[in-house]
Amino acid sequence: MGERTRELLILITGDIAVFIVSLYLTLTLRYLAWPDSVLLDAHTGPFFALSLLWLLVFYIAGLYGKHTIFLKKMLLSRIVQTQIINILIAVFLFVVLPFGIAPKTNLLIYLFISLGLLTVWRLKVFPFFAIKERHKAIIIADGADAIELVDEINNNDRYSYSFVRIIDRRTAEDTEHFEEKLFKLIEREGIKIIVADPSSHYTEKVLPGIFDYAFLKFEFVFLDFYKVYEETFDRVPYHSLRYDWFITNISQSKNLVYNFIKRTVDIFFALVLLLPSALLFPFVALAIKLEDKGDLFYITQRVGQYNRPINIYKLRTKNGADSGGAALASQLVDTKVGTFLRKTRIDELPQLINVLRGDLSFVGPRPEMPALAKVYAQEIPYYNARHFMKPGLSGWAQINNYDVPRGGVDVERTIAKLSYDLCYLKNHSLVLDVQIALKTIATILMRTGT
Repeated sequence: MGERTRELLILITGDIAVFIVSLYLTLTLRYLAWPDSVLLDAHTGPFFALSLLWLLVFYIAGLYGKHTIFLKKMLLSRIVQTQIINILIAVFLFVVLPFGIAPKTNLLIYLFISLGLLTVWRLKVFPFFAIKERHKAIIIADGADAIELVDEINNNDRYSYSFVRIIDRRTAEDTEHFEEKLFKLIEREGIKIIVADPSSHYTEKVLPGIFDYAFLKFEFVFLDFYKVYEETFDRVPYHSLRYDWFITNISQSKNLVYNFIKRTVDIFFALVLLLPSALLFPFVALAIKLEDKGDLFYITQRVGQYNRPINIYKLRTKNGADSGGAALASQLVDTKVGTFLRKTRIDELPQLINVLRGDLSFVGPRPEMPALAKVYAQEIPYYNARHFMKPGLSGWAQINNYDVPRGGVDVERTIAKLSYDLCYLKNHSLVLDVQIALKTIATILMRTGT
């Protein structure tokens, strides 16, 4: 069983156990007696349905995602935010819409008990299920991506191995009798896992010897550096990519079935969402006009698929932003109405028109401003590869990258965002699009989206 599967099964089993224990404790506390079959039968159905909804919310909120160091730091706040949403769902189902729980006091008790138990389970108990025995590994790769991977693996107890040595190009080229010394290191340290960049020229030289040695001397697992990095961080190791990676993984070839289904879904949901948007629009328009009598819409140009310019429609949220988008960003100030529209994402509803027109999809790399895209194309190799696919309202980078560029040229943060975009281009599918759409809902509700 893989580490990821094992971790996921433990988390789901633990969460279900928390729901069951919470129900028993709720009924015991409420009636001061161990619940009998009649009492359990009356509550099991509604609470079972509620638990299924909660599990779905947990998934959307990323509580079944990879527990990297970065996500561990956010875990407590993520649990609290998720449970607030779950409580609102429970109140809506069982109070606003009577769904079969009486008295409602039982629901209130259950919410408090389950929140407490879930927090204890996730933060205190689950870490005890971490893998205790960690195999020794070495990594044969260069650069910041390799260092980042080692830091994540060695400082997170969710992995079954840790690195004892980084072997980079300089070490390989400067060390006399490198291959012989490498074999001695493997035997002396009892190395069980080798993570290597197979495209590196010095790795290519030593790999045949490693395999020959392995077949004669020891058992080991050989892992591709690119795959390990991507599976760990959900992005590609951009700094380590070479042209051959793009030839293998990124192309402009069209998947007719995927494109047809995605376009059909885009049109359907754009039409569905435009109806309530049309009902909301008069009130938003009135609020904008009452505040400063300015234009309702803000039209800005972005880079679309295949580097074609597209016009994006938004509700105006700043003073000085005209319909042509002529004002400088430094001259623009959020209006009071605009601040509310931006926080609730209502300002982006006119982009449903872009989806209908085919300029945008619901899911895809976010479109960039032409001036910035021109700079990034000059500064960042392979940047324009992200334009192979139609841009979207939300993308893989937006639900994963919490440090995206915010105004002006920012090459380093854009490279980080590009690493997510390239991962999406490599792995795009209808299943991944659904996952992004669901998690986008979570980022909007939690206001963590970018």
